[in-house]
Amino acid sequence: MSLLTSSPDPEPSSPPPEDPGAGESPIVRWLAARIPRRAGLPLLLLAGLAVFWPTLWGGFALDDDVHAAMVAGTYPAPRAPWDLYNLVDDTSREALRASGALPWWTSPDLTIRFFRPLASALRWADYAVFGDVPFAHHLHSFLWWVVVALGARALYRRLLPARAAALATVAFVLAPCHAIPLVWLANREALVSLAFGVWGLLAYLRAREEGGVGRALVASLLFAGAFAAGEYGLALTGYVIAFELVRRGDSLSRRALGLLPFVVPLGVYLALRSALHYGPVGSGFYADPLRDPALYLQYAPSRFVALLLDGWFALDRETFFVSLWTAFFVLVSLVGLAVVRLALRVAYRDADAEVRARMVWLLLGSTICLAPLLAVVPSSRLVGVSVLGIAPAVGLVVARAWLPASSLPRMGGLAGLAATLLAFVHLVHGPASAWLTGQAYRDSTARESAHRAELLAKVGAPGDARLVVMRGGASAPFHLPFSLDAAGHVLPRSVSVLAQTGHVLARRPGPNTLELIAGRNDTLIPLGEANIYRDLHRTFTEGEVIPFAEGRATVRALVHGWPRIVEFEFDHDLDATPLHFTTETFGGFVDAPPPAIGMGAPFDP
Repeated sequence: MSLLTSSPDPEPSSPPPEDPGAGESPIVRWLAARIPRRAGLPLLLLAGLAVFWPTLWGGFALDDDVHAAMVAGTYPAPRAPWDLYNLVDDTSREALRASGALPWWTSPDLTIRFFRPLASALRWADYAVFGDVPFAHHLHSFLWWVVVALGARALYRRLLPARAAALATVAFVLAPCHAIPLVWLANREALVSLAFGVWGLLAYLRAREEGGVGRALVASLLFAGAFAAGEYGLALTGYVIAFELVRRGDSLSRRALGLLPFVVPLGVYLALRSALHYGPVGSGFYADPLRDPALYLQYAPSRFVALLLDGWFALDRETFFVSLWTAFFVLVSLVGLAVVRLALRVAYRDADAEVRARMVWLLLGSTICLAPLLAVVPSSRLVGVSVLGIAPAVGLVVARAWLPASSLPRMGGLAGLAATLLAFVHLVHGPASAWLTGQAYRDSTARESAHRAELLAKVGAPGDARLVVMRGGASAPFHLPFSLDAAGHVLPRSVSVLAQTGHVLARRPGPNTLELIAGRNDTLIPLGEANIYRDLHRTFTEGEVIPFAEGRATVRALVHGWPRIVEFEFDHDLDATPLHFTTETFGGFVDAPPPAIGMGAPFDP
């Protein structure tokens, strides 16, 4: 049974035959004569090890430290092994606020909890088996990448001609979208979900094309594993929907029956997630479509464009959504998509009917699958499941341009230029970006660990520390308390982050009072998507009083509903209390004692 047609008694399908090219380059012939066919898989895995080598040497960062505190039992609320991604809920919110892990501007109903039981259990097992040895944790993540690579290779070999399948496999498994899930341990759920998802799609394809209850059951179990790993599994819905839209000849009842291997585990996952009240609320960084559909729809258009361009051109959002260059990069990207479309048309026209149908399925699925991913700020770490459908198109186009069948001319003109562009983006730029991303995250993790170790040496034991951070970086409020002590992860007595912005002027009107002032059109806290603790719709009012770990914050002036001037009244005289004042700069934490009464002092990154 093929993707295009169905029959009551299907015959197992086989991979499309290889069509040798008479005009292939001498380099290709030379490589083909000297590299054994069986060496392809070992070479692929060695290439992955080389490209992602920096990720194996990363440390613990961000949520990794929070998970360590949960495992050690020092988190403000107990967490089961399957619930480590429950970061903020009704049982922990007030304790986190009192300690300063949640800053003073946090939404009163902020909830950040994700239903990822399998990914959570794997992280718990890491600490139980490997302890605080990050290399072992990262090696575990790399093994999941191997499972993903093997699954993608098997899927593409079934769907595409041999050379197109090989090129697609290289483009996918060395893509930069895998770098962050490899180097950031808490984001491993993306790899785990993708590993189950790739093999699940392969099993689903076999069940739909060849039939059999056993194949359907295997597909259902694999999809259940993808959902258990996390919300990334929801993106697989795009490929299942696209498959049924492209497939011909099935009656409505047969389609409904064929969907059961996917729909049943999906329904169970969504029902459990809803019944247990998982999902983010009150955050600008997240926009759960089920719990805050208005915010989700507000962010969806720009996030969709960002993820689409990231998948096709390996451009992270920061590359093109920047200042006045936004329009320029969007225009260039749209022109690039138009040129790529031309190359796709040529490859589509010259492929046989079965390959054309599969090409449409994968491309349609790679686009629809982005819908669940719009719930979070765009990042290259999100698009792995979309690149799964983009890479086969890249493989077909590049094979058609460089290794055409003997009956076809070489792809030239704009189409040939587009093929070269795709080859460069996915076979050169992609692996290079993956290596650089892993190296950058590894180095930043090491720097942050060193900076916080220096801070710890200044303030003493974390359990006795009372920190006041005049201005902090992106991770300062929530993650700082959990990363101060790498051995015991003991919460400090309090950590009060007063601002999370650029330039800040601090004035001291009285002995126990500080007034922080942002720039004329700036605010003391991030806006919108950059603010993980408060969404854009939850503005402030002048005179509003908000408690924080060491006293009370009063909003004195606003910019578009967000605080520009805030007065902090501490419970004690700032000169007579054991508070350690610091500020976070690009070079780490530096001492930042409050100015004398009646005076002011600037603080910058």
